[in-house]
Amino acid sequence: MNELALRAPAKINLCLSVLGKRPDGYHEVEMVMQAVGLYDEVTVRLIDSGITVTCDNTAIPAGTGNIAYRAAREMLDLSGNPSGIAIEIRKNIPVAAGLGGGSSDAAAVLVACNRLLRTRIGREQLAEIGTRLGMDVPFFLFGPTALAKGRGELLTSLPSPPKFWVLLVNPGFETSTAWVYKNLNFGLTKKGDCTNIAGLKVSQIARSLHNDLETVTATAHPVIAEMERSLIDSRALGACMSGSGPTVFGIFDTEAACRAATQALHTKGWHLYPAEILTGSPYKEYLESAP
Repeated sequence: MNELALRAPAKINLCLSVLGKRPDGYHEVEMVMQAVGLYDEVTVRLIDSGITVTCDNTAIPAGTGNIAYRAAREMLDLSGNPSGIAIEIRKNIPVAAGLGGGSSDAAAVLVACNRLLRTRIGREQLAEIGTRLGMDVPFFLFGPTALAKGRGELLTSLPSPPKFWVLLVNPGFETSTAWVYKNLNFGLTKKGDCTNIAGLKVSQIARSLHNDLETVTATAHPVIAEMERSLIDSRALGACMSGSGPTVFGIFDTEAACRAATQALHTKGWHLYPAEILTGSPYKEYLESAP
């Protein structure tokens, strides 16, 4: 095998609590993360030498500034293989949108390289490598549902909730995660209990949605609140911002309800992505079987 094509899913945060600032400059967080069925398409191929990254979105860097490039570099160095890696990414997940698209692409590259380079390392070691690339990367190896603590790298897989649909609503601009954390005012946060979400029914999950970072992003961008109101008006059971934003998601218990809301909001000028939550890892067969 010299080529592998994988689908790299987006994620949402059902709960995101920022517990405080750490001595190392990072923030201590507690999050429940959920993978959803909106995918980038990542193809990894063995070549004679070097690393190349091509993407159909010009906003994505092609060289060492791309997290997927760095993932390939890590795996090549670990393997000692003289081959090179060519990465092709077709972007469907919005960029810098709170959905973890770049981190998910990097996780897909780690999984693909592990297979193609025959490094035969387990999920835990891949996740350790992922931590050096970005705090969200390990989640995509432990998902589709997980509790994240520490800087986001301490992961516990959770049972997947009952199936439900989400409508992801993106206003068409990007936000900087670093900027959001820098401007976080702990006096304005209302700590949610992320440990209580596992095992809840869909309606209960919808009522328990929480994101401390929304206090920053929604203040700077009032459209966040507008998108949430529009989702609730369109019969979402609950709505919340994902990650550092600006994407907002609404929860629906059926596909029909989700698609009806998509139709109702299509005149707003926002980018709309209806998707079902994932209840199984897209990489299960590759993480559990030897190359």
